[in-house]
Parts: sequence; C-alpha cells; structure tokens
Amino acid sequence: MAFFALLVVCFGVLGYRVTAGLGWLDSLYMTVITLSTVGFREVGFLDDNAKFFTIVLILGGAGVLAYSIKTTTEVLMDDATKHFFHQRATLKRLEKIKDHYIVCGLGRVGKAVCEELVAEKVPFVVLEQHDEEVRDAQERGWSVLQGDATDDRILELAGIERAKGLMSCVDSDANNVLLIMTARALSPSLIISARVSEERNIKNFKRAGANHIYSPFSLLGRRMTRALTQPRVTELLDLALEESNYDLNLGECPVSPDCSLVGQTLVECSFRKTYGAVILSIIRHDHSILHNPPADTKVMANDILLILGTPDQLEELKRALS
Repeated sequence: MAFFALLVVCFGVLGYRVTAGLGWLDSLYMTVITLSTVGFREVGFLDDNAKFFTIVLILGGAGVLAYSIKTTTEVLMDDATKHFFHQRATLKRLEKIKDHYIVCGLGRVGKAVCEELVAEKVPFVVLEQHDEEVRDAQERGWSVLQGDATDDRILELAGIERAKGLMSCVDSDANNVLLIMTARALSPSLIISARVSEERNIKNFKRAGANHIYSPFSLLGRRMTRALTQPRVTELLDLALEESNYDLNLGECPVSPDCSLVGQTLVECSFRKTYGAVILSIIRHDHSILHNPPADTKVMANDILLILGTPDQLEELKRALS
C-alpha cells in the first residue's frame, strides 16, 4: 500500500510538471496540498489542462492515498491496540443493547452456543478470559469482553440487567456455580442455562439459581442411543431442529394480548387449515404445559405455542399472533 501512495505522489508531481510547467519542488508542493485537501494557495497559474488534472488527482489520488494510509496503519497496529479498540467498540454497542444473551466461556460448548445464536440472528456478547479465545471471537466478528465472568463489574458491563438470558459454559463446575450465583444476584429474573460436567453437581446448580442444566456427556449418550433404538424419531427431530432446513421447523410463537385470536378455541382459529402448521404444545403464562392440546382448548393471552411447520408457515403464524 505504501507503494501505491508513492505512485500517486509521483503521478501528481509529473502531472503538474507537464500540465502547469512547474518546477520539481512546486510540483511536489501542489501534489501534497491537493492530496491532503488543505486548501493552501496555488504556486503558479493553472490553465484548463492543469485544473482538469487537479480534479482527477483529487477524485482518484486522494482516495487511494487515504486508503493506503488506513491500511498501513492497520498493519502497523499491534494486537494490544486492536484489542483496545475492539473492547471500546463492544462497550459502545452494549450501552444500547437489550434482550440479548450473555455467553460465558468459549470452550467447545461455548463456541457451539455462539454459532447457534449467530444462525438464529440473536444478539449476544461473549465473556472470556483467555487471549487466544478472545482473538478467535474477534476474528469471527462476535462481541466479546475479556475478563472473569464471575466478576460483578464484567457482568454489568455486559448489560446483565437488560439481558434476556445467560449461558454458563465454563469448564469448571465450581466456577459455574459461582457464576450462576453472581448472575442471579444481579438479575433475579434472568434465564440461566448452565453446562455441568459432573451430574452429582446438578443439585448445586439448581440451588445456585440455574433454570436449565445440561450435561454434554449425558445428552450425547442419550442421543446416540436413540439414534439406534428410535432412528425415525431422531431423524424427524433433526429435520425439524436444523436451522438450514427449509422443509420443516420447530418454533415458538408467543400470543400477544392484543391478538384477535385470544379467547378462541383451536378449532375456531383453524391453524392447520389457514396456516398449515401443527400445534404440538401450549405453554401457559403460569408455565404449565398442555401437550397435544384438544381442539376445544382456548388460546389465551401470553401463551406460547410450540409449532411444527415450514419456516414460512411459522413466520406467518407469528405475525398473526402478534
């Protein structure tokens, strides 16, 4: 890029020598003040050819020079400087963000969680201590803050009071419990999902305030077993839960209090006939769940309908229930 900048300067000097008949120093002077757009006086008379060349130099050369300087500066910036500016940009974004998710820990589980959030276009911020993982998150374009997730200040900077949920994906069960307790104290209504390594620690996670607790090894074991014993069911669930699938999806559709369908029964709403989607379950506002609800079940405000259908059907149904 420095080569292109030098090339532009040389082009400007030669251009003024030819079009305006200026000396080498005056040509260099005119090139510099033109490219820098400082607006100093001209050193000699410029005829139409020289004026036209000046226009070309400003429109083309100034842009190339500015881009060259920017690119060279980025190359010269060390990792610490880049990290500083990335952290500042992340903090600026977090000042305005709300209803986002906080992912704590960028191990294998944490990265899988972030990739899923990206696929679902859900806003999130990552909290991670280790330099290598922080750089990896920055290269992926994720918002990441470096620090200890059990620190109140880091959680507050991540906007925990405005967050919708927190995923505790730290490798250590002890650190996970401490993180859950800290997050619960800062935000009593926060939805917390946590990864547990030892199943004997599940009760401690519940006491700490976790809403959902997952053991990766137990989940993997059950998943492998069901793939053998119930292959068709497993295949259907994979098809419905795969984000890239455009034939069938499982989705949640909340019912707005202002929805015109509130108070009507499922048969009156004609969900299957109108939208083509199937209602598998209804989650009431008191968190009770109606599985395979009968046709005379009424749709209530703030219900959450668990729907099976195509992505287009789900989007249409979400609009109808909003």
